[in-house]
Amino acid sequence: MILGVAVLWALAKGKVKPKKKGKGSLRGYVVLGILLFAFASAGSGAGGVVRQVTGPHRSTSLSGTLSCTQLERLWKQAGGSPSAAFMAAEIARAESGGRQYARDPVSGLYTDGTVDEGYFQINTVHGSLATYDPYGNARAAVIISNNGRDWSAWVTWKKGLEIGQC
Repeated sequence: MILGVAVLWALAKGKVKPKKKGKGSLRGYVVLGILLFAFASAGSGAGGVVRQVTGPHRSTSLSGTLSCTQLERLWKQAGGSPSAAFMAAEIARAESGGRQYARDPVSGLYTDGTVDEGYFQINTVHGSLATYDPYGNARAAVIISNNGRDWSAWVTWKKGLEIGQC
């Protein structure tokens, strides 16, 4: 990573100049710097941008329609508290029927123009947290629910509709 940053810094300061004039040679140095930076960042535990944004594991093999047990596993893979996993699975089953691509409302938008997406029906008011990606959707639920301590953002919880889903 240090080498990649050094190459990019040297280019920016004019310390490294291409041997021949033209875009091609300069582009090579820029690409080399970016690749070195990206490669080093991906390999380091703290330097990767993806790790910083998405959380503990950042991916899962779970997808499609999930059972309660699979939803509990997804919750935990996304960094959710094991003690809240059962409730999380019940919420997801009540919200989406365990379907990855569930969307509510199905027939159109809410009056405010937002929609709910994925297993945990994350509303698009939450920006990039609303996703159909299984890990991302579960991670959003972990974040929004304060790791399972506050389910008040979910209508199914407010109405008690999660009870008996799992």
